[in-house]
Amino acid sequence: MSRLTLLPALLIAAMPVVQAQAPSEDEGRLLYRFRMNHLQQNVGLPEDQARVVVERWARYDRDLFEKTRQVREIRAQFNDILLGPGTEEEKNTRVQPLLDQFVALRHQQMNLKLQFEDDIRAHLSPAQQVRLIIQVDEMQRRMLEALRQGLGNRPGMGLGNRMGPGSGMRRGGR
Repeated sequence: MSRLTLLPALLIAAMPVVQAQAPSEDEGRLLYRFRMNHLQQNVGLPEDQARVVVERWARYDRDLFEKTRQVREIRAQFNDILLGPGTEEEKNTRVQPLLDQFVALRHQQMNLKLQFEDDIRAHLSPAQQVRLIIQVDEMQRRMLEALRQGLGNRPGMGLGNRMGPGSGMRRGGR
């Protein structure tokens, strides 16, 4: 199984990390149990092997969440600069160091994903890797459903809470 085939499948299954807030302790336990059960029942991993994978997955979630939080902060700074006063040249000067940080963080996110995949693959046989890939769509569907239900209970976290019309970037000053 190639890295390019397994990577998207694993990353899709890891989606809860992209929430706007870190999961609560209860949500983390639920996600841990969900992943353990799914890996044991649907992928066929024994408990000890599933535990190693799920614990690595939790570490990946924490690491990726931190990088994602940093990316969000930089995006907010981009927005402030690009929508704020100043000439295009002034904005370019102010945004360049942030852009460098942003690109570095995106590379770090990609490296986290690749390392996560390598670590997971080290604990799975080729047949188990294929079973995991096949099961990812179902895991994604269930997790998104759970997220929708869970996010509905958190203030400001509904899935419909998107930026409205006119919230995009504009050129030039105000």
